Amino acid sequence: MNGAELKARREQLGLTQGAVAERLRSTTASIRNWESEPTAIPPQAEMLWRTWEHRFEQECLGFGPVTLIYTDGPMFINPQGPQRPLAMMHREPFLTNAMALARVCALWGRPGFESPLIMKQDGELLWNMPQLRRVVEKDDTGAPVMPVMLRTIATHARMYSTRYVRTGARLPTAMEVESRQGEIEAEADKLARLANDDTWTSTDSRPPEEIFGRLRKLGLTLPADLVSGVAQAYVARKMPWPLA
Repeated sequence: MNGAELKARREQLGLTQGAVAERLRSTTASIRNWESEPTAIPPQAEMLWRTWEHRFEQECLGFGPVTLIYTDGPMFINPQGPQRPLAMMHREPFLTNAMALARVCALWGRPGFESPLIMKQDGELLWNMPQLRRVVEKDDTGAPVMPVMLRTIATHARMYSTRYVRTGARLPTAMEVESRQGEIEAEADKLARLANDDTWTSTDSRPPEEIFGRLRKLGLTLPADLVSGVAQAYVARKMPWPLA
C-alpha cells in the first residue's frame, strides 16, 4: 500500500489523520508524510492498518451499500430433538452501515428475526451475529448507532459552544457570548438525554431534528455526516415489519 492508496481509503472511511495515527500507534505528522509520499509506509504500520481496516469499516456510518440478511426461524437444529420447518432467508438492502444497524436494533428480539448478518458488496461479512448482539446490548461503543451518534454531536456542540457564527456588525458582549454558550450547551444536554432514552423513536416525532434546527439558529455548525446518519437511522427504524 502506498501513500495515495492510504489517503484514498482513509477518506473513503471518513477518518481523520489523527484517528488513523492513534490506531496505527503513530503520529498525525507521520500519516501526513506517508500520504504525501516523502516517507514510505513502514511494514509494521501497514500491518496494523490491515488489522484495523475491518473495524474502520464497522465504525464508518456511511459505509455501504450493505445487505441485512436474516431468517424467520432459528438456524440451529438439534439432531436429537424435533425437526423444525425449514427457515426462510430474508434480505434487505441499505445504502449505509448506519441504516442497517438501526434496522437490526429495531427488529432485535422480535419473533421471525433470527441469525442476522450484515454483508458487504464484495460478499464479505461486515457484521456477524455475535458482533450485532454487542451493538444491540450497547457493549460496542464505536458502532454508528443512534445513541452513539447523538452523544458525539452533543460532545461536538459543547466543545464548540463558543465558536458559533456571529451576525451583524456589532461584536457581542461577554455577557451575550456567555448567554449564547449556555443556550448551545442546554441543547447539547437535550441530545445527550435523548441518547439515553430510546422511547422517542417509537413515536412520530423527531426530537433530534428539532434540536439540530435550534442549534443551527444559534449559529453552530454541526457535523453533516452525523446529522445525516441520525436521519438515516430514524428512517430505517421506522420501516414497516415485515418489509413489504
